[in-house]
Amino acid sequence: MTIVTTDVDFFRDISKLPSEIIVIIIGYLPKCMLPQLLYFQPIQKEVAFIILLDVNITERKRHKGSETPHVGYSECDCNRFKIELNNLKKGIAQWNVYPRAIHMDDKFVFRDVLDTFPRLLKETLSINGTLSQCEGIKAEALLNLFFNTNLRFDSMQLNGLWDPATLPSVATSIRLFHTTLNSYVIPGVKKLDMEMYSNNDEPQTYTFSPDLKDLRVYFNFTIQVTLPPNLRKLCITTSLDSANFVSPELVRLEYLQLQLKNIQSFDETGIIAPNLKILDLTGCFKMSNFNGLKQFQRLKRLRLKYCVYPVGLFEECSFNELESFEYIGKGFPVSCDVSCSRLTIPSNLKLLLIKNIGNMNVDLRTLVFPAKLTRLELVDLSFNDGYFHLGENLQYVHIETSTLRFNSSFKIPHLAGELILEADYLTFDSPEFMYHLPNSLTRLQLIANKQGKMSPFIRKIRWPLVLGDFAFKNFSIGYHTLELLNLKESRLEVIYIRGGNIKKLNVDLFPVSVKNLTLMEMGIHELPASFKRLNNLRQLSLMGNQLNKINPVKLPVSSLEVLNVRQCNLRLISPFLVSMFEESNKSAKLSIRATGNLNVNVIDVRIAMKAIKGLSLELNKFDETLREISNNSSRLSCIYGIFDPYSDEAESSGTSGIVPDYDSDDLYNGSVFTPDEDYSDEDDYSRRPNVIVEALGLISDDESDS
Repeated sequence: MTIVTTDVDFFRDISKLPSEIIVIIIGYLPKCMLPQLLYFQPIQKEVAFIILLDVNITERKRHKGSETPHVGYSECDCNRFKIELNNLKKGIAQWNVYPRAIHMDDKFVFRDVLDTFPRLLKETLSINGTLSQCEGIKAEALLNLFFNTNLRFDSMQLNGLWDPATLPSVATSIRLFHTTLNSYVIPGVKKLDMEMYSNNDEPQTYTFSPDLKDLRVYFNFTIQVTLPPNLRKLCITTSLDSANFVSPELVRLEYLQLQLKNIQSFDETGIIAPNLKILDLTGCFKMSNFNGLKQFQRLKRLRLKYCVYPVGLFEECSFNELESFEYIGKGFPVSCDVSCSRLTIPSNLKLLLIKNIGNMNVDLRTLVFPAKLTRLELVDLSFNDGYFHLGENLQYVHIETSTLRFNSSFKIPHLAGELILEADYLTFDSPEFMYHLPNSLTRLQLIANKQGKMSPFIRKIRWPLVLGDFAFKNFSIGYHTLELLNLKESRLEVIYIRGGNIKKLNVDLFPVSVKNLTLMEMGIHELPASFKRLNNLRQLSLMGNQLNKINPVKLPVSSLEVLNVRQCNLRLISPFLVSMFEESNKSAKLSIRATGNLNVNVIDVRIAMKAIKGLSLELNKFDETLREISNNSSRLSCIYGIFDPYSDEAESSGTSGIVPDYDSDDLYNGSVFTPDEDYSDEDDYSRRPNVIVEALGLISDDESDS
């Protein structure tokens, strides 16, 4: 395993910085790439420090399958590394650094640490453990293993313990899963997370320590909860009809999340929290009376999910401190009159998200967005006839609806970074806004699912330098419009255009920066001789074009990964792959999706797959031979069958299978297809295990003996 040249240059520059700066930079990298960086000597110590910063100590075991002898292994979950204790000792000894946080998910691991490396528990800043009930072992015996050490844990998780009466002051944060205590008054605990299941129909009462600041409770049986007065965060979830909360006024409560599926009014909870900042009501399906929420006038964020829309909640200039409102639900109540079409929005709102899964028709004439609104997302709402207007300070806009129309004065907000407009019928009275795209715009998607209307362009578009993603769907553009889009002068990386009639494609119309190019159902009949100018292209989709003239096409071999030619009236694959047949390009990786075409002949497929070891194909089930090949190959996929209009002309054996007017053997010479067993790729790292290299010193005794 080596670092590519460009990476070496980058990290060589980083290595010249002070060590503390290097650590900060490396700390932002994905954890899984750190073992590779240990091969780069100038920053080895800093990389090792980050690896050992936060570790999960695992049981000792032998890892097999190493291609490099004497290499210690580690699994990475992208948050921390799992390291066997013996390897951890060697890494600490070599680099003279102790982890700041350790995690022990097994009692045997904890006992090994106690017996063989107790200094680790003194040097680390954070100790986290998981303790599970094991068959034949009493819960008390397991608990004593932890509690008799006089250590304090930052977090502890207990699984499947039913016996203990209570817990001593052992951890700041405790999670109880399938664990029942006789008393939940635990000294010193600040955060308690409980998932409780019971078959007992009798109501049960729970009281908690007054020190508790963060409480999460999930239960499936009837309970009465006495809430501690100093709570700052409370999450309650139940599958029952209701729960009984006994509570003083929770003056310190700032975060409240409730999932109570059968309450009809918030008043039923009995919770009073005048200083609440965040309220999340999820799955309160039957809630129809929202008057109880008006007590929370200091709210900053309100999230309602899977209930009816809270009609009238924001009337009378209320919730002046509310900055974020998210609603995902069933729309207006069925009994609501015509006044429900008016959306009242708090004056200081910065984020508004409404995703409707029911009935929600909004009167555009009364829709006014607050001046401070920066993020707007409206999905599946319906609007009456009229023009839509956007707030001038919006930075993110995402609207999905059936009909959306903008007048001739429409301009994209000057601070906008993303604008996504999607409708069945999307209409712009004028293209003038396209000549005034804001410099901050990074993503522009104008998507008409059925029909888009816009007056013709009269001059070339000037694209913002930061714009990377552009979609223009079903506006039926011609070649002249494609020229006026002036895409070649942009720095776009993603281009999606659907619908039009341009007949012959010109690659010079597109920027060299493009990585994902989709030209779908654009009436393309003829392709250019080469796409090699687009040397950054990774995905090319020509789906739905009728490619009548099939000539050899040179592709950007070094970059192209996916070629989509579905429903393109193809009967041969080879003409698209002429540049791939060069000897130096036999290891190129390319996936071709070609379903929905006519009788793609068998010999052509055999030739292509024989010539290009990195080629994979997706075809229809036309032919028994193709099906047989696909059964023995991971590179050929024959999916759903469609009617083959040439079945009478093609031989089912596949020995010829040549469509009239096209002879693949006239184009290319090739032998019969060989199964994937002959295929090997020394650079296929997907099959290799993730390793911590020997430079870290993480070498197990078992491996060193091999």
